[in-house]
Amino acid sequence: MYLRQSNKWKEYVLQEGVEDIGLPPEVAHRLRQQNEEYGPVGNKHLTWIGNLVKAVRNQHFVSANTIQTIQDDIVSYAAFPDDHEGREAADTAYRFFDDWHHNHTGTRGSPTLMDMKALKKSARRMLKKLDAKPFMIKQLDAYLDNRMMRALQSLTARYVPIMQLLAEDPAAYDELREEVVAARGEPWQALRIASDIARDILTSPVKAEEQVIHTFDNGYFWYDIRSHACDFEAKKMGHCGRGERGQLYSLRSGEKRREIKPMVTLEMDDARTVYQIKGKANEAPKPDLWPYIDWFIENAGVERIAEFGLHSSDGLGFAEMIAYLQEKHPDVKFKESWTAEADELLNQFEATIDTDSQTFLELDYAAEGQDGEVGVVLRHQAFWPVKDVIVDEDTHRLRWEIKQDAQEYANDTLYPNPRVTSADVFARGVQDSQAAMLRIEFHWSDSFEPEDLDNEEEVKHELERLLEFLDEMQHISKWLVSPNAAPEEAEFDYNEFHEQVQQRLEEYGVYRDVAGEIDAAEERDKSGQMDLPLQEQRIIQRWSKIIK
Repeated sequence: MYLRQSNKWKEYVLQEGVEDIGLPPEVAHRLRQQNEEYGPVGNKHLTWIGNLVKAVRNQHFVSANTIQTIQDDIVSYAAFPDDHEGREAADTAYRFFDDWHHNHTGTRGSPTLMDMKALKKSARRMLKKLDAKPFMIKQLDAYLDNRMMRALQSLTARYVPIMQLLAEDPAAYDELREEVVAARGEPWQALRIASDIARDILTSPVKAEEQVIHTFDNGYFWYDIRSHACDFEAKKMGHCGRGERGQLYSLRSGEKRREIKPMVTLEMDDARTVYQIKGKANEAPKPDLWPYIDWFIENAGVERIAEFGLHSSDGLGFAEMIAYLQEKHPDVKFKESWTAEADELLNQFEATIDTDSQTFLELDYAAEGQDGEVGVVLRHQAFWPVKDVIVDEDTHRLRWEIKQDAQEYANDTLYPNPRVTSADVFARGVQDSQAAMLRIEFHWSDSFEPEDLDNEEEVKHELERLLEFLDEMQHISKWLVSPNAAPEEAEFDYNEFHEQVQQRLEEYGVYRDVAGEIDAAEERDKSGQMDLPLQEQRIIQRWSKIIK
């Protein structure tokens, strides 16, 4: 317990402090000094920090080198009388420190500051029993005190952020304690957990009132970041947090560091053109946030909005938001022309449409043509192993039939329907080293161009059609490149399409079950049996009958 003078009553009241929780006095005193430098925090909070420090375990607090130094320089044989009793006393001292170190390493755990305090006490008692000279005890005391202070120093980077946060925002104490408990770590890990949380909160900027543009009745506020980049905005919003052409503005909530929550990031230049209106992860802001964006446009003197949903996969969300803002602000110019808007949409979706070695995206930009036409083609190649005989020129008719069948299966299983463009075969070694391969290629494609480029309604309609198509291609591409099947509501069953083509190939007698052949070969090896040669001519004859 310690005595503290009350500011209110000018009298001393009794309180529990960091000095009363069992820490070595030197450590407790140093913590209070550090608190004056980095805090100050309240006595309750400092005591909590002290308990966190008290629980820390670290193998380096008292290392093997520490024990070796004590044995060689403090309790060495030279420090005891050069006789039988002196050598026995030295042996006892050596064993004492060896045993202590053994019991505080490995699976037995690492020492804490409290263990170091206990070591000092028990070592003193041991040396007194051995009739050690007073200077030896004093030397050991000084050395262990120094080690304890060095141990505390090694934890400075851990407890200082906690002091800084609690000095700035005492109410954060409850949050820190709750999150430490929620982490469910060991007691010796609590200081690190609390420190990481505090450090993360301290990286959040303080709300500068002079940068608040407007505060709404519910506490939401528009904030002028006064920069084209903001790491905090990037971290909390899950995007790059940068503007290429203007300054950033943020719709936020909260007062304290730990409470501040960005919800919309907006980029605007000096000419009052808005280039970005982004929600989290570059998605379109949620509809309940649109009125706040509406307020900004109205009160910031916005003259033009050029948000196209760039770097986002939420094209339809941006389209709906822009339609809302257009209705609210008919005098504000939205985008520029068919060519600019169409090309921006292509730029937006190009990075979000997935491709791989079998899936390809082809874009024809309006700026590249003479007539302003935009083209989009998503190509996909699907493969099936087939018997070598299908490479024969006599199977041309068969491949045509397979192409027609594939188109029918695609119409039943793949929506929107692709156009099957080809059914080609490749000899063994071209596409696959184990088998000849049948490749069916299909396209999702469309072209877009308003009949009258000066007609706003036609331009708007064609842009909406382009946006819808690109959005569909974005989803389809994910299902084509992913090993997982599309959700049932997607009306897109790639696995079913693949299985139907395989079944048809089996009916024609040309499908090659490579996996089955491998299994059969393993069984033949076990039994010593041999297969009859493949009767390829009979297969061709059977194809001819099926086709006719």
